Amino acid sequence: MTNIKKYLLLYSCYFLYSLALLSARFAAEFDLMSFAALALYVLSFLLLGTFAIGYQQVLKQLPLNIAYFNRVVTIFYAMVFGVILFNEAITLNMIFGAIIIVIGVMMVVKTNE
Repeated sequence: MTNIKKYLLLYSCYFLYSLALLSARFAAEFDLMSFAALALYVLSFLLLGTFAIGYQQVLKQLPLNIAYFNRVVTIFYAMVFGVILFNEAITLNMIFGAIIIVIGVMMVVKTNE
């Protein structure tokens, strides 16, 4: 498998993970035992299961430290979803927070190499 395919699979897995969290976020808008909430929670569960299977395939191809470092992309997915779906503004605090998280993950990955 080429490196491009490995990273495409990795980012696809993280996109599924983000969709699962987004589904759970939408489910929270409904009453707990409503059909819509249950359907969205089931969707979230299925997306997480698909993510888990895909992520295991990624870990066969890429070292864990590389896969974990690239997980920070979910922060940027969350920001984009917030802007598009919830009309949230990306603030300077959010950008600084994302930068701090990326630096922290980089430090953890570097010390574990």
